[in-house]
Amino acid sequence: NLYKLFGKISTGQYTSFANIYFNKNENERRVMAQKIVEIADLKTGGKNDELVTYALGSCVGICMYDEGLHIGGLLHAMLPDAYAGSMEHMDGRRDMCPERYVNTGIERLYKTLCVRGADSGNLKVKIIGGANMFSFDFSDKNMDIGTQNVIQSKRILSEMGIPVVAQMTGGTVGRTIKFYPGDARVEISATDGTKHII
Repeated sequence: NLYKLFGKISTGQYTSFANIYFNKNENERRVMAQKIVEIADLKTGGKNDELVTYALGSCVGICMYDEGLHIGGLLHAMLPDAYAGSMEHMDGRRDMCPERYVNTGIERLYKTLCVRGADSGNLKVKIIGGANMFSFDFSDKNMDIGTQNVIQSKRILSEMGIPVVAQMTGGTVGRTIKFYPGDARVEISATDGTKHII
Protein backbone atom coordinates (compact mmCIF):
# COMPACT_ATOMS: atom_id res chain seq x y z
CA ASN A 1 0.00 0.00 0.00
CA LEU A 2 2.99 2.29 -0.31
CA TYR A 3 2.94 4.23 -3.57
CA LYS A 4 6.08 5.85 -4.95
CA LEU A 5 6.22 8.91 -7.18
CA PHE A 6 9.27 10.68 -8.53
CA GLY A 7 9.37 14.42 -7.97
CA LYS A 8 11.60 17.28 -7.10
CA ILE A 9 11.91 19.69 -4.23
CA SER A 10 12.83 23.35 -4.68
CA THR A 11 14.30 25.40 -1.86
CA GLY A 12 15.27 28.88 -2.95
CA GLN A 13 17.67 28.56 -5.85
CA TYR A 14 18.36 24.89 -5.25
CA THR A 15 16.40 22.00 -6.72
CA SER A 16 17.00 18.37 -5.76
CA PHE A 17 15.26 15.20 -6.84
CA ALA A 18 13.27 13.20 -4.34
CA ASN A 19 11.17 10.08 -4.10
CA ILE A 20 7.75 10.85 -2.66
CA TYR A 21 5.98 7.98 -0.89
CA PHE A 22 2.21 7.95 -0.26
CA ASN A 23 0.70 5.49 2.22
CA LYS A 24 -3.03 5.26 1.50
CA ASN A 25 -3.79 3.50 4.78
CA GLU A 26 -2.20 6.16 6.92
CA ASN A 27 -3.03 9.02 4.54
CA GLU A 28 0.43 10.45 4.92
CA ARG A 29 3.17 11.62 2.62
CA ARG A 30 6.86 10.99 3.23
CA VAL A 31 9.51 12.68 1.08
CA MET A 32 12.79 10.85 0.53
CA ALA A 33 15.57 13.20 -0.50
CA GLN A 34 17.95 11.56 -2.96
CA LYS A 35 21.66 12.23 -2.50
CA ILE A 36 24.02 11.15 -5.27
CA VAL A 37 27.37 9.74 -4.17
CA GLU A 38 29.94 10.25 -6.91
CA ILE A 39 33.11 8.22 -7.45
CA ALA A 40 35.63 8.97 -4.67
CA ASP A 41 32.90 10.58 -2.58
CA LEU A 42 30.78 10.02 0.50
CA LYS A 43 27.44 11.28 1.74
CA THR A 44 25.52 10.80 4.98
CA GLY A 45 21.81 10.87 5.64
CA GLY A 46 18.97 10.04 7.98
CA LYS A 47 15.45 8.62 8.00
CA ASN A 48 14.23 10.51 4.97
CA ASP A 49 17.30 10.14 2.76
CA GLU A 50 18.12 7.86 -0.14
CA LEU A 51 21.86 7.60 -0.87
CA VAL A 52 22.61 6.45 -4.42
CA THR A 53 25.81 5.54 -6.22
CA TYR A 54 26.07 4.29 -9.79
CA ALA A 55 28.20 1.79 -11.67
CA LEU A 56 30.23 0.17 -8.91
CA GLY A 57 32.69 -2.05 -10.75
CA SER A 58 35.98 -2.80 -9.00
CA CYS A 59 35.16 0.08 -6.63
CA VAL A 60 33.47 -0.69 -3.32
CA GLY A 61 30.43 0.87 -1.73
CA ILE A 62 30.64 0.98 2.06
CA CYS A 63 27.25 1.45 3.75
CA MET A 64 27.87 2.29 7.41
CA TYR A 65 24.98 2.99 9.77
CA ASP A 66 23.68 3.30 13.33
CA GLU A 67 20.35 1.45 13.48
CA GLY A 68 19.32 3.06 16.74
CA LEU A 69 19.63 6.61 15.44
CA HIS A 70 18.57 5.80 11.86
CA ILE A 71 21.57 7.56 10.36
CA GLY A 72 24.19 6.26 7.97
CA GLY A 73 26.59 7.05 5.18
CA LEU A 74 27.75 5.69 1.85
CA LEU A 75 31.36 5.73 0.62
CA HIS A 76 32.33 5.02 -3.02
CA ALA A 77 36.05 4.16 -2.89
CA MET A 78 38.22 3.35 -5.90
CA LEU A 79 41.53 1.98 -4.60
CA PRO A 80 42.58 0.03 -1.51
CA ASP A 81 45.43 1.98 0.05
CA ALA A 82 46.24 5.68 0.19
CA TYR A 83 49.70 4.93 1.55
CA ALA A 84 50.86 2.51 -1.16
CA GLY A 85 52.56 5.18 -3.23
CA SER A 86 49.33 6.09 -4.98
CA MET A 87 48.73 9.43 -3.30
CA GLU A 88 51.36 11.18 -5.41
CA HIS A 89 50.33 12.38 -8.84
CA MET A 90 52.78 12.07 -11.71
CA ASP A 91 53.48 15.80 -11.49
CA GLY A 92 54.36 15.44 -7.80
CA ARG A 93 51.19 16.99 -6.39
CA ARG A 94 49.63 15.34 -3.37
CA ASP A 95 46.26 13.60 -3.77
CA MET A 96 44.07 15.27 -1.16
CA CYS A 97 40.97 13.11 -1.70
CA PRO A 98 40.73 10.57 1.15
CA GLU A 99 37.42 9.24 -0.22
CA ARG A 100 39.30 7.83 -3.22
CA TYR A 101 40.86 5.11 -1.03
CA VAL A 102 39.32 2.39 1.12
CA ASN A 103 41.46 2.95 4.22
CA THR A 104 41.24 6.73 4.42
CA GLY A 105 37.65 6.77 3.11
CA ILE A 106 36.35 4.43 5.81
CA GLU A 107 38.10 6.52 8.45
CA ARG A 108 36.49 9.69 7.05
CA LEU A 109 33.06 8.03 6.92
CA TYR A 110 33.38 6.81 10.51
CA LYS A 111 34.40 10.24 11.80
CA THR A 112 31.64 11.98 9.85
CA LEU A 113 28.97 9.70 11.33
CA CYS A 114 30.35 10.12 14.84
CA VAL A 115 30.16 13.90 14.43
CA ARG A 116 26.50 13.41 13.54
CA GLY A 117 26.02 11.60 16.84
CA ALA A 118 26.44 7.94 15.87
CA ASP A 119 27.44 5.55 18.66
CA SER A 120 30.65 3.84 17.53
CA GLY A 121 29.56 0.70 19.37
CA ASN A 122 26.35 0.48 17.33
CA LEU A 123 27.85 0.93 13.87
CA LYS A 124 27.45 -1.81 11.28
CA VAL A 125 28.47 -2.11 7.63
CA LYS A 126 27.28 -3.62 4.38
CA ILE A 127 29.80 -3.94 1.51
CA ILE A 128 28.91 -3.95 -2.18
CA GLY A 129 31.11 -4.05 -5.30
CA GLY A 130 34.69 -5.18 -5.71
CA ALA A 131 34.05 -6.91 -9.04
CA ASN A 132 36.67 -8.08 -11.51
CA MET A 133 35.52 -6.17 -14.58
CA PHE A 134 38.01 -7.79 -16.96
CA SER A 135 37.12 -10.74 -19.18
CA PHE A 136 40.08 -12.78 -18.02
CA ASP A 137 41.43 -14.04 -14.71
CA PHE A 138 44.57 -12.58 -13.20
CA SER A 139 47.10 -15.18 -12.10
CA ASP A 140 48.49 -12.52 -9.79
CA LYS A 141 45.64 -11.39 -7.54
CA ASN A 142 47.59 -8.24 -6.75
CA MET A 143 46.38 -7.09 -10.16
CA ASP A 144 42.71 -7.54 -9.22
CA ILE A 145 41.76 -4.18 -7.68
CA GLY A 146 38.24 -5.34 -6.82
CA THR A 147 39.47 -8.20 -4.64
CA GLN A 148 42.01 -5.93 -2.98
CA ASN A 149 39.32 -3.37 -2.22
CA VAL A 150 37.10 -5.95 -0.51
CA ILE A 151 39.96 -7.47 1.49
CA GLN A 152 41.15 -4.04 2.59
CA SER A 153 37.63 -3.01 3.59
CA LYS A 154 37.19 -6.06 5.81
CA ARG A 155 40.63 -5.65 7.35
CA ILE A 156 40.11 -2.00 8.23
CA LEU A 157 36.63 -2.60 9.64
CA SER A 158 37.84 -5.57 11.69
CA GLU A 159 40.58 -3.41 13.20
CA MET A 160 37.97 -0.77 14.04
CA GLY A 161 35.66 -3.35 15.61
CA ILE A 162 32.80 -2.62 13.19
CA PRO A 163 30.98 -5.78 12.02
CA VAL A 164 30.21 -6.48 8.37
CA VAL A 165 26.64 -7.82 8.51
CA ALA A 166 26.03 -8.32 4.77
CA GLN A 167 27.88 -8.11 1.49
CA MET A 168 27.46 -8.60 -2.24
CA THR A 169 30.93 -8.52 -3.76
CA GLY A 170 33.08 -10.02 -6.48
CA GLY A 171 31.82 -11.41 -9.76
CA THR A 172 32.04 -9.61 -13.08
CA VAL A 173 29.02 -7.29 -12.99
CA GLY A 174 28.65 -3.61 -12.25
CA ARG A 175 26.22 -2.58 -9.53
CA THR A 176 24.13 0.47 -8.75
CA ILE A 177 23.03 0.76 -5.14
CA LYS A 178 20.44 2.69 -3.18
CA PHE A 179 21.02 2.87 0.57
CA TYR A 180 18.29 3.90 2.99
CA PRO A 181 19.82 4.87 6.38
CA GLY A 182 16.36 4.91 7.98
CA ASP A 183 16.07 1.12 7.93
CA ALA A 184 19.59 0.14 6.70
CA ARG A 185 18.14 -1.38 3.52
CA VAL A 186 20.35 -1.60 0.43
CA GLU A 187 18.79 -2.11 -2.99
CA ILE A 188 21.20 -3.42 -5.63
CA SER A 189 20.69 -3.38 -9.41
CA ALA A 190 23.32 -5.31 -11.36
CA THR A 191 24.26 -4.91 -15.01
CA ASP A 192 23.13 -8.50 -15.69
CA GLY A 193 19.57 -7.42 -14.91
CA THR A 194 19.32 -8.97 -11.45
CA LYS A 195 18.07 -7.05 -8.42
CA HIS A 196 18.76 -7.76 -4.77
CA ILE A 197 18.02 -6.33 -1.34
CA ILE A 198 20.42 -6.81 1.57
